Amino acid sequence: MNARGVFRFLKVSNNVGLCSAGVSPAIPAMQSRWGATALHGPRFVLEVLCVCAFIFAASTSACARDAAGLLDIVITPNDGMPAMALPGAEFEVLATAPAALVLEANGATHALLPEWSDVPGGRMRARCAIPADITPGLYALRARGADREDVNLRSVYVREAFPESYTVAHITDTHIGSNRNTRTSEDIFTELIQKVNATPAAFVLVTGDLTESGEPEQFKQFIDILNTCTLPTFVCSGNHDRKELNYERTFGPDSYVFWFGKDGYLVFDTKDFYVADDLGSQAADIQLQRRAIKGARWSIGASHRYEADMGMHTQLALFIDDPLDWFIFGHWHRENTAQEKSVPWNAPGGATRITVTPAAINGAMRLFEIGPAGIVPGEVQKAVEVK
Repeated sequence: MNARGVFRFLKVSNNVGLCSAGVSPAIPAMQSRWGATALHGPRFVLEVLCVCAFIFAASTSACARDAAGLLDIVITPNDGMPAMALPGAEFEVLATAPAALVLEANGATHALLPEWSDVPGGRMRARCAIPADITPGLYALRARGADREDVNLRSVYVREAFPESYTVAHITDTHIGSNRNTRTSEDIFTELIQKVNATPAAFVLVTGDLTESGEPEQFKQFIDILNTCTLPTFVCSGNHDRKELNYERTFGPDSYVFWFGKDGYLVFDTKDFYVADDLGSQAADIQLQRRAIKGARWSIGASHRYEADMGMHTQLALFIDDPLDWFIFGHWHRENTAQEKSVPWNAPGGATRITVTPAAINGAMRLFEIGPAGIVPGEVQKAVEVK
């Protein structure tokens, strides 16, 4: 391979997540130093190969999770359920064992001082304060245990502030492993993430059917592409991700809440055959989590599916007793019609509005504008050509 071939490999590897963050700035720097006409020069070849070697070593040592891409020491936060906080604020870590914790980004490290406590199920919880002098941005969370260590990339997002108005990107139904289009699902998702990166979004919701059949290697491919996103990404699973406990091994809890400033988000899994099964443990979790964001300016739900016959306990918690302001989902591979703009249940506070975004596997995404006046879904964007 000549220098131009190595150079092209370096760019492609960075785009699909084979190389660690920070590679892109190195490319124009080398171009500037050596010039386009010198791409075949021996010194340029040597420099590019050295950079590739460094990147490979860094990406190998900083490989999130275990070798198979599964959660290991740290369960949350992770790249599908990150923590967002201001400098000096606290966030919570759920782990399988106590460990030394460090935030890492762009060569800088910030040691944390976790306060560990036991939680049911043999796990550990830690409260961690973000250093007050830290630079805002996305950070990896490294955990060093007694006999091993792991890194969760893009798992802590330090913000300068939480604005009153902001943008949210929504993509759904990525179906990694599908061959339903001319282009591969991996190629489509990679380009879609690049388009999302170019938006003003504060974070991204990725609502289920992440994979085509829930295979571990499909989840690993999904993670590799997801980690090319420069924004925090919050995921849940869908019916196509229903195989054993592969989703839980990859992303942890099947329902959770997070806050963005004054707004509360409740994200839950609908991968089971019966949506929000009343006989499962999730219904009780969702009821508690709905209460946790009761005081939010806007309460917003996100999941893969909504169905009128989903579990009644969940429907009571989300749409009747204290109705969510908005519910965002996918699964339908189309937009909701004018007759499908809200759930069919009347509540004292009004019916919860719903918005469906068509499938990412077909190149679609949507932006939401959220502010003091309300929640405004944008038009569906056909952001990627799939043929």
